[in-house]
Amino acid sequence: MPVFKTIMFDLLNRLDDIDSQCGSGFPLYSVGDSNEWLISQGGSWMGGFWTGCWWLRAHLTQSTADYAKAVALCEKLGDKIQLDSSYRSLIFWYGAAMGDVLFHNDTARQFATAAAAALAASYDSDTRCVPLGTALGAGDAGQRIITVDGLASLIDLLSYHSNSEHTAIARQHTNTLIDACLTKTGACHAEARYMNGYFQAIDTAGDWSRGQAWAMLAITRAAQQWGQPYLSMAQSACDYWIRSRPQPLPLNRLSEPTGLKDPSATVIAALAMLALAEQVAGGEQWRDAAIQQLTAVVQSEYLNNGIFSGGCYKIKPQQTALVESSWGLFLLLSVLVAIKQSAI
Repeated sequence: MPVFKTIMFDLLNRLDDIDSQCGSGFPLYSVGDSNEWLISQGGSWMGGFWTGCWWLRAHLTQSTADYAKAVALCEKLGDKIQLDSSYRSLIFWYGAAMGDVLFHNDTARQFATAAAAALAASYDSDTRCVPLGTALGAGDAGQRIITVDGLASLIDLLSYHSNSEHTAIARQHTNTLIDACLTKTGACHAEARYMNGYFQAIDTAGDWSRGQAWAMLAITRAAQQWGQPYLSMAQSACDYWIRSRPQPLPLNRLSEPTGLKDPSATVIAALAMLALAEQVAGGEQWRDAAIQQLTAVVQSEYLNNGIFSGGCYKIKPQQTALVESSWGLFLLLSVLVAIKQSAI
């Protein structure tokens, strides 16, 4: 679609504008369309998304300079391999494994393999999960928490190199999270805590739009790896999205009707629907739904000249704002690439 192609090039060009502010660091987010970026030398959990943007750009442009930039960013992620956080999957699936998948880069492969091994080593056989972990502000409580937002990348990272032990851990972790968080209606809790011998959800199922979208993406990934019953679960989760969010630019939280919207959730939901479309008979309806959702995002006030300020994010403990972010940019690029490839 011509409009999607134009937007893709705008986003790719936007990388240069953002990079000019970064120095040796990683961009995290910029509030609204201010173009004033918070820079992190380590990248926090977002560094993999920024690196992934450059892997995607190098893939699309076939530029040696873009490839060199992606490699250089990937090399800076190495000290995160032993980070005590399940969000390592976000860092190293998008920031390293993508470089292996797209370019067979040796450093990317080594980092992704090492990160997968470290992630698998953090598996807790008593609670049958890879816990959130203590890093990135989670503290000791993180040892008994599981979250849905890193599930898709955990499945991908632990499964892509065909290590049977890692794949078994990914599936058991997925089952643990689904048992605790996914309801029969397709609505999904975003987080659960281990209490009194089992995991208990600690939020309202389906309330957080981005959490529901992450669940949709994760369960479609599980279905790609293992088939049923995950495929039926993925359909249920996507059906719930359509029922609960008839407007394609959803509220950040359904329980806050006067609150902010979160178009980035729509982007993730569209990625999930595209993945589902490839797996079910009559999948065109899901591809059409994804395109409809994405069209609403790209035609909205939240995207302007490559600036996608459509991510609802807590910038302070008591302050949530719409931001332009490295993860929002990467995910929007990803869904545009996925639509482009599915049209070939």
